[in-house]
Amino acid sequence: MTSSIVAMIMVLLLGAFPTHIYAEPTQDFQTRASFDLAVQKSMVLKLGKSRVETKSAFVTYTNEFFAGKTNALKVQFFTQPIVAEAQAKLLRHDNREMSRGGYAALVLFLDERDQIWQANLTYEIPGTTVVRTVASSRDELTKYFSDYHFDRSRLRLKSRGTYNTAPDSKDDGLTLSWDTNLDMRVFDQIKK
Repeated sequence: MTSSIVAMIMVLLLGAFPTHIYAEPTQDFQTRASFDLAVQKSMVLKLGKSRVETKSAFVTYTNEFFAGKTNALKVQFFTQPIVAEAQAKLLRHDNREMSRGGYAALVLFLDERDQIWQANLTYEIPGTTVVRTVASSRDELTKYFSDYHFDRSRLRLKSRGTYNTAPDSKDDGLTLSWDTNLDMRVFDQIKK
């Protein structure tokens, strides 16, 4: 009888405490950014406007592009906070779960002095993915990416810009715009 009373007390005590562990988002990845897409003309993309408002970002220093011939900063923006489990997946190049519902990425291709020579923007919402080179000339890079500092461990980037397809484009007529402001840790994923 005594053991059954002890067992009932244990059940009651254990029921008073939460049985799941909530994964707290880490402050290291919190940042706000916005990305807008307006499609005026397209045979493939849905016409209209859409927006991705992000809450977090994850930055890697990588040479995964151009067969390892150039280094880049890949800044991935997500609509949900990054928790420890998501960080581990992102370090394994798995962003599927985090990118559900909306995602954006800036890929900043770097020269030998770690200065940007080209910037590509990926905008993704369910049913739509758009990738464009948004800056490659010196004028565009100065206009959109002048507040940039990378020291191999942190990236500071304040960037606001708009990309428009050429007015005489026979394919798509679209506008992509972005507004970012971040200062965060960079994960080195350069393959030696």
